[in-house]
Amino acid sequence: MSTPTTNDVILTLAQLGRDLDNKQREIRDLDEVAVRARARYEVTMSRNFLKAEGAMDVRKHQAIVDTADLKLDAEIADQVLRAARESIRVLRDRLDIGRSLNSAIKSEWAAQGAGQAMAA
Repeated sequence: MSTPTTNDVILTLAQLGRDLDNKQREIRDLDEVAVRARARYEVTMSRNFLKAEGAMDVRKHQAIVDTADLKLDAEIADQVLRAARESIRVLRDRLDIGRSLNSAIKSEWAAQGAGQAMAA
């Protein structure tokens, strides 16, 4: 494996910056989807509860059964949002690694330059 150049690191850092911007937009959109799914579930649950007949427990559980798919949709939307948030943390970690790598390359160049100056 070859040692990355400063240019390689700069290009990688620039791409990571773009990836972070894109992921932030994705998270914004996923957050909206999750909020809408949760609201759809809660409102439908309440409507089903209010229109159900029988004792309160029967109405409650009938509403739960009637809205099970919506609840699952809301929970999946929440999970997708959590996964996207985790991926943005990974991108930030990669960005930090790239910065450290760039600093190491600069230090190596500085040490090589000092060694060459002493040899002259």
